[in-house]
Amino acid sequence: MWQVDGAIAFLAEQCGARAITAVDLMAPTGAYAAEHARRSSGVRFVEGDVHDPAVVAEIGPHDVVWCSGVLYHSPNPLLTLQRLRSITTETLILATETIPEVPGLAGACVFWPGLAQRDRRLHARARPSVKAVGLDSAFEPWQSYEAWWWGISRTALRGMLLASGFEVREEYGGPLHATVIAVPS
Repeated sequence: MWQVDGAIAFLAEQCGARAITAVDLMAPTGAYAAEHARRSSGVRFVEGDVHDPAVVAEIGPHDVVWCSGVLYHSPNPLLTLQRLRSITTETLILATETIPEVPGLAGACVFWPGLAQRDRRLHARARPSVKAVGLDSAFEPWQSYEAWWWGISRTALRGMLLASGFEVREEYGGPLHATVIAVPS
């Protein structure tokens, strides 16, 4: 729901996709509900955590899974990818914030909560127009999925996808953002 209000699911439906499921930790927003009603939409909404096996079972398998802005907010991004793999039958479209590659250290990740506040703020300055909870402010565990937990390099992202049962087919973006098209391997 975060600033999207189901727009991607509604676009998929408009383009002819069937059996569409929108999933979020947050309840449907008023904007989502209004658009769902206006369209007489068949989009199914599941409120829950993709890390919960019961929620994954409720979602069920889908040909195409789109996931954006989630991985770096997860305390356990590998588990997130494993859950996405369990519901993806053909294609995963994954968009995530990333960090630049670290010279001489392929596969690098930064665990944001482990850094001193001064160091987190240095990283936050790379994205001046983005509110990065836990980077540009103090990290608090109660912030849960709102906080930025991980800075993941592209090589680390590819490794995580491979370890989760995906093969990367295409990559787009720059040093601070990646969109990956992956298929089950």
